[in-house]
Amino acid sequence: MHSKLDLHKHVSCEDIILQLDQCHNEGILHRYLGGCNKLKNAMNECLQAEFDVNRKKHFENAKEKRKKLEKAWEGMDE
Repeated sequence: MHSKLDLHKHVSCEDIILQLDQCHNEGILHRYLGGCNKLKNAMNECLQAEFDVNRKKHFENAKEKRKKLEKAWEGMDE
């Protein structure tokens, strides 16, 4: 189970998060009998896709920083 998700951090998954919150508010029995499982799975997929995009972006940034650092190291050897 996820903790309360901030909508401003997960803009691309906002609709699914709101639907899941609404489903959870329908009642504890509905939730325990699996009434929200499809929405939860959809939210997990959305969050994973968002995570993958962010991971790729961070990886590219790290590669650029590494290139700059290696270039600076080459200048130090001379």
